[in-house]
Amino acid sequence: MSRVRIGDFSVNLTERRVFKSGIELATEPKVFDVLCYLIAQGDRFVSLKELHDNVWAGRVVTDTAVRRTISKLRVLLDDTDAENPQYIKSQMKRGYQLICRVSTEPDTGAPLLEGLPVTDNDVSKKLAVSKPVIMWLAIAAVILAVIYYFYAKPHPQPLNKLVEIETLLSIPGQKTSLTVSKDGRLQAFVGKVDSSRNWELFLYDSAAGQLKKIDTPTEHCRFVGFIENDTRLAYVGYDGTEAKLYTQSVLDLTAAPVFHPTAQFSLIFGPIALSENNILLAAGESVSGNIHYYKYNLEHHTFEQFTFSSEDGIQDVFATISPDRRLLALGRANINQKNSMLQIYRIADKELIAEYKLQDNQHDFRLSWRDNVTLLLRIDVKHHLVNIYTGERTAVVAEPHPLHEYSLSETGELYALNYKLSKPIIYQARWPFTDNFTKSYQLGTKVRSLSFSHDTDILWLIEKEHNLYRLYRYSDNKNVRQLVIESPQPMVLQDQTKDGTLLLLKRNNRLEIFNTITAEFTTVSVSTQDVLAGNFSQNGDFVFFSERVKDQRLVKRYSLVDRMQTLLLTHHVFIQDTVNGYVSVDDSGDVWLLDVDFNKIHSLFNGIPLDLSYQFTVSNNQLIIAFLTIMGEWELANVNLTSQQIWQRSVPYHDFSLPFSIDSTGRSLIFKTNIKEENQLVKYSYDFAGK
Repeated sequence: MSRVRIGDFSVNLTERRVFKSGIELATEPKVFDVLCYLIAQGDRFVSLKELHDNVWAGRVVTDTAVRRTISKLRVLLDDTDAENPQYIKSQMKRGYQLICRVSTEPDTGAPLLEGLPVTDNDVSKKLAVSKPVIMWLAIAAVILAVIYYFYAKPHPQPLNKLVEIETLLSIPGQKTSLTVSKDGRLQAFVGKVDSSRNWELFLYDSAAGQLKKIDTPTEHCRFVGFIENDTRLAYVGYDGTEAKLYTQSVLDLTAAPVFHPTAQFSLIFGPIALSENNILLAAGESVSGNIHYYKYNLEHHTFEQFTFSSEDGIQDVFATISPDRRLLALGRANINQKNSMLQIYRIADKELIAEYKLQDNQHDFRLSWRDNVTLLLRIDVKHHLVNIYTGERTAVVAEPHPLHEYSLSETGELYALNYKLSKPIIYQARWPFTDNFTKSYQLGTKVRSLSFSHDTDILWLIEKEHNLYRLYRYSDNKNVRQLVIESPQPMVLQDQTKDGTLLLLKRNNRLEIFNTITAEFTTVSVSTQDVLAGNFSQNGDFVFFSERVKDQRLVKRYSLVDRMQTLLLTHHVFIQDTVNGYVSVDDSGDVWLLDVDFNKIHSLFNGIPLDLSYQFTVSNNQLIIAFLTIMGEWELANVNLTSQQIWQRSVPYHDFSLPFSIDSTGRSLIFKTNIKEENQLVKYSYDFAGK
């Protein structure tokens, strides 16, 4: 048996070719291998393990890779309706079964006859005699197919622009988690109107022009979605770091919200309506751990996992359901490899049917469906349409502002929070910081950081231009720059010795010491070490640095004399020597005074969330701390290492960023604001190409 027929398809097992209606289909080798194996097994179920052992014999691949190959085979056979499969049936814990009839086909030796049903030898002979006729018929069929595809077959119109046509709501501040009712009348979102207020839940009626703030039981409200045919809202609130899920009637906003227990997960994100009494939630244990989607039953308070991964550091985010409710699209971020994939799932059986690379970094992105085969994708401030079956992208322009978050109503109207940005500014201020600054620096958008040096007339300035990072000595008084280092790799100044001779740089995940007199580099850590941060000892003879090894965080010491690394502490992320010992931060986020033998003497500060951004600096016998809270605000603190007095305050996210710099006196601070964001609720129209 060299050729078989399965349904509408003819398979040449010898030449490894698949035909439909006489036209050969492009088939990946592994897709063909799986098809052949299923054909050979008849109508019995084939497990994932069996496919591993036979089709991928000798190779280690993930279950996801096997499922992806099955999905590609289904696409090849046009068998993507999970509820009514024609060729391949899947069943939990049993595997996959070929359910179509398999019959043999005679060998004619004529490739042009592939896919044509041959049931009579005389007919076969007549066709063989008429090869020129068959050839011209095949050519004509191909021409007709091309004409039909490009001119007769209906295609979505190419989208050229998204144009902002109407501002529905313009109030100050940040807004996020936009969700839109099916008819487009109601828009719910979470907003932080000003820096003095928490994240609050709002509901806007665009037909009546009415905005209502919904009182919530938690300190902050962060995520919201319409459920139960738009009659209720599901939202996630936070008290400190504890996530809580509630539902609230839209028809009666005075009704008490209903609490739904989710105690097994400390983090809950983005509720999405799925079916009656069921929603999808992204959930996980920590912001640096795995996050996957779960089906949550609002009545029984039970979780059923929807997306899976055997790797660490996988986070599934920004899921969205297609208009026909059959498919789910989401972004899968790998925080260890620092990349993201676009994944498409069939909701009925949780089958992954397509996967494409989203980006080779982890810029902010969002997804929404334009129709059942096309996604509108934003990565950073660029927009694309994505065909879910081919992965092909088409660039789209959004005017006059990029979209931040967006959603389409059932009638196809596009509602969005636009993305208006202000440029970051570098300030110098007194420490502890009280909102007043002593100086601002207008150095352009290319500047990455500005730091104090040992010389009060000189600052260290790092700038990126034309994919090169440059470190300068910068004289503010004279407005003069002197180039010190040029590097194609990203460069961050971590610390410097008191006399300014040595700089500690982090380049491409590796710590290096740069001698400003000899212009020589000394390698502190190798690129295979996952280094978090580093700092010089007080006398400049050592470099202390933190490193992540699997799930453990270590503090090591590098000697500039013998150029050797020594392990000092496990389960720690920072250490600095002081007059009488050391100050350290353990991996629980607690700050300690240590004696000279690294024994804990006294606790100084508690509760720093190390899964987010943070920085520690010791200057003039005080520990300066900055860290990002789970609510997206900066917490600044100063700990006097002698009196153990603590100063602490919160700063809005956009008003501060890392890295910061403290001078040798511990009295002056240089910091850079984040790009500030203002969102308006707006409506966009489509501008199609050629119109």
